[in-house]
Amino acid sequence: MWVYLNNQFVEDDQAKVSIFDRGFLFGDGIFETLRIYKGQPLFLDRHLQRLHHSCEALALILSTPEPAWEMLLHELVERNHLEHALVRITISRGVGGLGPDPTGCLAPTIVIFPRPLPQLTKDQREQGVSIAIVNTRRQPSCALPTQVKSLNYLNNILAKQEAVKAQAFDGLMLNTDGHLAECTTSNIFFVKDQCLYTPSLQCGILPGITREIVLELATAKGMVVQEGTYEPKDLLDADEGFLTNTGFGILPVSKIDSRQLKSAKQGTETQIIQLLYESHIAKSC
Repeated sequence: MWVYLNNQFVEDDQAKVSIFDRGFLFGDGIFETLRIYKGQPLFLDRHLQRLHHSCEALALILSTPEPAWEMLLHELVERNHLEHALVRITISRGVGGLGPDPTGCLAPTIVIFPRPLPQLTKDQREQGVSIAIVNTRRQPSCALPTQVKSLNYLNNILAKQEAVKAQAFDGLMLNTDGHLAECTTSNIFFVKDQCLYTPSLQCGILPGITREIVLELATAKGMVVQEGTYEPKDLLDADEGFLTNTGFGILPVSKIDSRQLKSAKQGTETQIIQLLYESHIAKSC
């Protein structure tokens, strides 16, 4: 596998980062995960916009001139013969001091590498997955910018460990006010009486690219859509639910804790969103 590391492509076993890199020492950096569809990066402009926002939020300065992202991704796809895959862009602040003060970091470390799409069964894709409401809370934005895809991922890891212990596909975190936030790698939507609900950005969630597209597609379709503040009981009273992220797109939720939800069969709101999203992807490439 070919990997891009600091201005050159190297084979994966030759891709090495300093032990003094702040990404390794402190989780001081950001990342983006893109989907490659038929050899092309999906929604690249949206991902780059979020990447730049994340860099600005952490005062992480990219090199000048900035990397030619589209050209680099094209070469990565060509070198690795990618047709359908995920690609992760990781940017750390680079090598610097051994304390919290980032002064002295002269250049960021940039790594780009591919990985396979999530391996889901046909039943998971069509009938849905289970999620568990976990005890780990989503950290508040006053502690760590929640709209940044930070390398500091311990919050999500702890929530995922809880979900695995509960034998659930993923863990749903609440924010510190006890309102619905997000799962460890995805945003959540639920349907009640044909109205589509999802936690607002003010709940401390990551502004997911797929989430954003679903909101646009559903609104254009004439669906009733609401972003707001919701409690666990609102979700447990829902008719349907689904998760969104770059890797799997739209994934139905069949069970929340012990509560069964309607499956994504013909005519359900979840299935309509799935079809709209798949059609949108096909038209984008």
